[in-house]
Amino acid sequence: MNRNKIPTHNHIADNRSVNFLLLQISDKVLQNISDNTDSANANSEHTDDHFGFFFLQEGTATIQIDFKEIELNNSTVFCILPGQVHSTIRFSNIKGWALIVDALLVKNEYKEIFNKLHFLSISPLLSQEESDDLLHCISLVNKKYASNNELISQSVLHDLVSSYIGMIAEICQKGFPVIRSNRYMEITSQFKTSLSANYQTMKRPNQYASEINISPGYLNEAVKNTTGLSVQDFIQNEIILQAKRLLYYTDLTIKEISINLGYEDWAYFTRLFTKSTNITPSEFRKINLK
Repeated sequence: MNRNKIPTHNHIADNRSVNFLLLQISDKVLQNISDNTDSANANSEHTDDHFGFFFLQEGTATIQIDFKEIELNNSTVFCILPGQVHSTIRFSNIKGWALIVDALLVKNEYKEIFNKLHFLSISPLLSQEESDDLLHCISLVNKKYASNNELISQSVLHDLVSSYIGMIAEICQKGFPVIRSNRYMEITSQFKTSLSANYQTMKRPNQYASEINISPGYLNEAVKNTTGLSVQDFIQNEIILQAKRLLYYTDLTIKEISINLGYEDWAYFTRLFTKSTNITPSEFRKINLK
């Protein structure tokens, strides 16, 4: 593995440039991908700049997303966000669909739902009606996609794909805690966007509150009510996640990683990482590289 850069997959390649890839998945399909030398990284840790939507009709699977194992059973949906490090660990008797789609085709209101789904660590179980509706929609997408009918425009395919993604978003949103304030959601969205861009230089909640032009207390209230996590939790989780990625995919020293993440005192960074994960950065690298 080239550990100087996080490996990425560009899944979307189609001569009609419809900006998505649709696969009907099974044990055999995943095993063929794993055995194909041209796709050797498909089941090893990598990132994508696309969204991945998975509809598991039958079977069980274990996936790892950002170094956390997630167990999935039949009749469920889950989403992988752009930039998340992920791999398939094991699977058994699976049947379902995988949709890999350009982020531009995912509406902003849906992106908010899927981002929140990640923070809440929810894998929605489907009712029979929801499963039937998803199957009907994705089967229609597949039929139109495979028809090679020149009269079927890209816009029709995109609309169908967007409808399917919207149905998944609607299902996911049902499992969220009730949020009484739309303002809370707006503030949380602004904070998460700012955090993604500034985690290397901004480490304190009051810095993000100042940027949004609200008080630190109100920012924390909004984020806590929307996600269940405090602002400081979010900041620390983002830093630790980025540290894990650098430890796994680069040959940077602990000191260099510390500086990259905005900590001149690498001993302090080591204590922070150890307190959060219960192992030192060196131990994390050694364990995961095995």
